[in-house]
Amino acid sequence: MLNKSARIAVTVCTCLLVSSAAAAQSCVKPVPPQVPDKSTLDAATRNAVTAQIDAYIAATNRYLTCLEASDAQARAEAERIIQNWQAPVTDIEVVTD
Repeated sequence: MLNKSARIAVTVCTCLLVSSAAAAQSCVKPVPPQVPDKSTLDAATRNAVTAQIDAYIAATNRYLTCLEASDAQARAEAERIIQNWQAPVTDIEVVTD
């Protein structure tokens, strides 16, 4: 059986994973374009493929930024939960013999 501190750590880790996964669901992973053999393409088609690849790279950068923001948000939330849990309890009555 886990002691109280271990149970808290497991709970916080689980919350972090769930929060991060939920936030990351709003991040849309781009679909990579097909990359044909350049040597078989004319200039106009190469330019079109280049534009698709540029758009994919831009979308990937947005996706990665979204994931980083989601991760930071989940970590901040978990840290807030930890800080709240570790805050001193003011309504405890100390009983002495």
